[in-house]
Amino acid sequence: MADAIVDLATERTGQRGIRFLTVRKLRGGGFPSGQHAYRLSSSGLHLFPRLADERIEASYRLGDARVSSGIPALDDLLARGYWPGASTLIIGPSGSGKTLMGLHFIFHGAHQGEPGVIASLQENTTQLQRIAAGFGWTLDEPHVEVMYRSPVDIYIDEWAHDLMQAVERTGARRVLVDSLGDLRMAAADEMRFREFVYTLVQRFSKLGVSIMMTLEVQDLFQAPRMSDSAISHLSDNIVLLRYVQEQDSIHRAMSVIKSRASHHEPGIRQFLIGHDGIVLADGLPIRSVPDIDPQNPASRPATHRDP
Repeated sequence: MADAIVDLATERTGQRGIRFLTVRKLRGGGFPSGQHAYRLSSSGLHLFPRLADERIEASYRLGDARVSSGIPALDDLLARGYWPGASTLIIGPSGSGKTLMGLHFIFHGAHQGEPGVIASLQENTTQLQRIAAGFGWTLDEPHVEVMYRSPVDIYIDEWAHDLMQAVERTGARRVLVDSLGDLRMAAADEMRFREFVYTLVQRFSKLGVSIMMTLEVQDLFQAPRMSDSAISHLSDNIVLLRYVQEQDSIHRAMSVIKSRASHHEPGIRQFLIGHDGIVLADGLPIRSVPDIDPQNPASRPATHRDP
């Protein structure tokens, strides 16, 4: 007999509970489906509608001038950089340079007058400042804003609304999300996480905002299977970072796996991390880096470099 039915519930995720509001019925009107996170505080109830892309298909225009990654070697592999509004996924193991590549992207844009937002779930502002200072950058840069949130107690929809507000407030043209692994742990389930990333990428594309996202994988030397990265198909560009073993030395290498609507070089390039950030190692490409199968010792041939 009621015209409207609203359901409030708390669901347990790991060691924490997440409050959700669900509209079950609204007579004579439409309403967004699904669970919408909310928090209770001294100022009342704060609702964060589920981030979901609109069904209405509307055309929008994007710029045709390439966006530099801030790393000349990567720009070369990407045929002069990214398209505006493109999404880029940086995949690699711990310590391979994912965050640093994202900082190159943000600070290069800031130096060109393009505001950027660093959405960090890894390092807090103090830790991030120490990292940036090591490469001659500062978080006090006029066109750089840091949005740090602890992954311990976040609602992904609340996080997304905060990020969208930061982008709107600063007029940001570039966004770094570091990292997707933390957002995945905060999502209620894998399907919700994929839906969330898709919507986030689409929202920024329509705004002409270029977004870079990092994702950590466990394999140090072996190239991960893209099918294991459930959101890889949602990204316009995929850059793979990994380690390469040459006799008694270990080096870092990068390669572009995918560049939607654009040519890209499939080569694997060795790089160094120094005071200037990411630079090519001797400017020489690696001819081949074989995938290593830990179950098959015969798959461990020596790596060779072009003479």
